[in-house]
Amino acid sequence: MLRFESVFKGYNTFKDAVLITTSELSVIYCNPALKKFICINESTPCPNLDKLLEIISEQNGEREGIRHVLTQVCSNPEWTGTHSFLSEEVSIHIHSTPVPISDDGMMGRIWVFSETFPTIQTDEQFIQSEKLFRMVFDLIPEGIAISDLKTGKFYEVNEHFSRWWGYSRDEVIGKSAVEMDFWVDINERNDIINRLQRYGHFHLIPVKMRGKDKKIKQILFSGRIITINNTPYMLSIPIDVTNIRQYEEKIWSLASFIELNPNPVLEINEYGSITMNNEAAVKTITYLTGSSDLHHFLPDGMDEILDAIHTGNETTFVREVTIHDRIFLEYIYITNQYRTARMYLTDITERKKVEYELLRKNEELAAAYEEIMSTEEELRQNYDKLVLQEQKLIENQKKLRMIVDHIPGIVLTTDTELHVKSIFGAGLEKLGLLPNEGLGKKIEDVFVNADSGMLQAHEKALKGREYSIETHYKKRDAHLFVSALSEFLVI
Repeated sequence: MLRFESVFKGYNTFKDAVLITTSELSVIYCNPALKKFICINESTPCPNLDKLLEIISEQNGEREGIRHVLTQVCSNPEWTGTHSFLSEEVSIHIHSTPVPISDDGMMGRIWVFSETFPTIQTDEQFIQSEKLFRMVFDLIPEGIAISDLKTGKFYEVNEHFSRWWGYSRDEVIGKSAVEMDFWVDINERNDIINRLQRYGHFHLIPVKMRGKDKKIKQILFSGRIITINNTPYMLSIPIDVTNIRQYEEKIWSLASFIELNPNPVLEINEYGSITMNNEAAVKTITYLTGSSDLHHFLPDGMDEILDAIHTGNETTFVREVTIHDRIFLEYIYITNQYRTARMYLTDITERKKVEYELLRKNEELAAAYEEIMSTEEELRQNYDKLVLQEQKLIENQKKLRMIVDHIPGIVLTTDTELHVKSIFGAGLEKLGLLPNEGLGKKIEDVFVNADSGMLQAHEKALKGREYSIETHYKKRDAHLFVSALSEFLVI
């Protein structure tokens, strides 16, 4: 009852007795004039409706009329009417009608108990009642309208109607919502009328409507039939949920992003309980383990994560978890607003295999590099040895040449094909040859008409045998020594 006091406190100054009940006839407000009307102390709580009507009946000797009003209200929640009776030359009027009593379209009923004395007082009382209902009507923070049920023309609108739809009262009174182009879909209007005719009311029906600016609004529409002067009218209350719907769409969009994610997504609270998961998480764990136990996804070292959730420390963690032969990378985000941890998992098994293979190849390359470096060092050392040997060979060759140049003979070297590679010695002069004359030529081309024994000696030397013969060349006796490394000819 306290929640309605601020809304209905304007009735405290009314001279008429005012009672407001719910649609189930539970009392939610009564003004001081009502307590005075039934002769109870202002500090005394207002009695329930049955008790209140019983008090009025006893005070004024009127029972049947009051019970008739109560019967009408109980049998028809949309009933509006007035019952009057005479008590000690004073006319008592009980007027009752349904009214909205909250911002969410909740309907209740207002009862006005008034006394009529002289005609002047009756007129004042009527004016007072009109003011009362107008105040109630304009207090409702929604764009309320009363329209003729048959023609659809607006009969009355409240102050908030103009703020809602952009039309002044004079612009809409006597015109229908169809004429004013309120309805985006006329089929929705037809559905509303069908509900009214069938049930007498409708509650929070989603429709689309537009005002003077032609912007489409998402509306939850409520209404019911009321009777004024024996004419049926529709009392309608729209609730604009356009912004709410937009927020809902954003929320659903975010939710669908998680649900449509092909990778597992989980959310846990500070106790480690899984509070949310997408379908991919269930499918993945069922495929891997044969069960739907999502706790397999939780990584080791959960204490640190749970502590961060508990303290509201907005941070991130990256973990890896292995389930059978699959490896998952977990990106874990802690939210301080909701005190939860959102886990986004990605299967990195194939990537890990590639990483392992790259590491193995890298190790093989490193080993090959070491082997190449070792071989290169060995080759360098061998090269250095060859250089030393070559230098030594050149020195020995110089020494040999110095020796040979002083003996009466010839030193001849050939390749395996018996081509002359070098020829020198003091004996060349006797044969009419110069040092290294005929290099690259066959022996028989250098030593023309040489003894066949000389050529045979070379061939035997190529087979690895040392050979020494006595031969003749240009009418000179010669001693020939031949080996695989050298030939020494003395003429």
